This record gives sequence, structure tokens and C-alpha cells, in this order.
Amino acid sequence: MKTASREEIFSMNLSLATGVLMLALKWAAYFITGSAAAFSDALETVVHVAAVMFAAYSLRVVYRPPDSNHHFGHDKIAYFSSGAEGVLVMGAGLVIIYEAVQHWLSGIHLQEIGTGVAFLLAAASINAVLGIYLVRQGRLKQSVILSANGKHVLSDVWTSAGAVGGLALAWWTGLTFFDPLVAILSALYILREGSQIVHHAVEGLMDTSNPKLEALASTALTNFCAEELLTYHRLRLRESGTRIYIDFHLQFPNGVPIEEAHAQATRAERLVAQALPQTADITSHLESVHAPEHDEE
Repeated sequence: MKTASREEIFSMNLSLATGVLMLALKWAAYFITGSAAAFSDALETVVHVAAVMFAAYSLRVVYRPPDSNHHFGHDKIAYFSSGAEGVLVMGAGLVIIYEAVQHWLSGIHLQEIGTGVAFLLAAASINAVLGIYLVRQGRLKQSVILSANGKHVLSDVWTSAGAVGGLALAWWTGLTFFDPLVAILSALYILREGSQIVHHAVEGLMDTSNPKLEALASTALTNFCAEELLTYHRLRLRESGTRIYIDFHLQFPNGVPIEEAHAQATRAERLVAQALPQTADITSHLESVHAPEHDEE
């Protein structure tokens, strides 16, 4: 049974441990400064830690083999994980906007700005390194879970940078409204990032086509058919987390023995699989080139 790789488990554990460290740094910055921007950054990190915990569980489920209730495996939990993370991010953005407005209306009192900025800069630097690492691992492992987590971490870098900018402007100009203003701008950015994560998750759950993968599969199949003097139609492809599912109809001249046709179809499946960047489950349907056409529903 295939399981999450050592690198994937290490990456997720590293993300969780770093998230806990970020919680300490960012909440310390908020309590020291009383900054709305620092609060927005700290709250986003709470959401991040919750999302990482769900993602860590999903990473262990996604590799479970098919069973009597899940004939195609458990790959799609990756999209549920990604979608849940996006929803949590968007929820944090809305709370941040509410708290920033309340902070603005009730009066702004900042203190110990230099210490708070130092904590936030340290957090942003650590998250930048972690985010780049997670996105890279997600691409290498074709992991939706790691990629979504890495993008979330990188969005956290921008909220930290915004908090630092708001505090610096407030300190430099003496205009404290820059603090809640930057918090609101950071929240709008968070809402945008969260919506993009949710959108990608919905595309996966709805089996939205991937033109790049379809082009790779179609090219491999077209080349095979040109070599073997065959034709094909009804090529279909969908992604499901770590795996791609493909099916197509391969057409043979009348009278070709079933053994020969099956051997050629198996070779076609193998060549298509080799042309794709991740594991593919491929099914071919054998039919006569002169067979009555079927409705392609």
C-alpha cells in the first residue's frame, strides 16, 4: 500500500511546528504593541495552524487504497483539505476587517513598536523560507495538500509585511490610523487568496478539465495511432488529487484478433501514462472502426 512519502510527512510536520512558533511570535507582537495590523497577522496564523492540522490528517488519508465504499480511492480528500483551508482563510479575513474597524472607532493606542516590528520581521522571514519549500515540495510530489499549504504560508508573509508597514508608517508619521488601515488592506488580500484556494478546490471536486494534461495525453495517443494506423476518439481526463484518470476509445479494422487488439491497447495506455507527469489510471475501450457510432454523453 502506498503511503505519504517521508518528505511529505516531514514537510507537514515542519509546517505545523513552524506554525506554533509563529503563533508565539505574532501574539507577542500584538500584546506588546496593541496593533490592529499585528492582530490581523496573529489571527491569520491561528487559522493556518488549524488548517495544517486538517491537512496533516488528509495527507495520511489520501493514499489509502480503494475499498468497497471508495472504488476510486481517497484522493479527493486533498480538495476537501484545500477547500477547508481556503474557507478558514476567508473567515479570518472577515474577522480581521471587523476588528480593525472596531479598533479604529474605539481609539488607537500603540506602544513598543520597535519590539513588535522585530518579532513580525522574524516571523515573516521564517515563513518565507518555509512557504517556498512547501510549494516546491508540492510540485515535486504532485501534492495538492502541500501546494495549498505552501501558498497559505506565503500569503502569511504578506500579512506580516503589511503589519510591519502599518506600524512603521504609524511610528514615522505619528498618524496611527495607518495601523488599522493596513490591517484592512491585509484582510482584503487574505480574502483574495482564500477565494483562489477555494476556487481551485471546487475545480478539482467538479473534475474540471486540465488542457495541459489533455494535450500531453492526446499527443501521445495521436502519435501511437499514426504509427499503428489506428484511430481513437472520446478521450476523457480528470484529476483526482495525486492521480489522473483517463479513458478513450481505440478503433481497429474489422477482423483484428482480440489478443492483438488488446496488446496494442495496452501499449497505447503505457505510452500515454509515460507522457504524463504523475500517476495515471488509464482505461481503453476497444471497438471496430466501422462500428455504429454511440452517443458521447
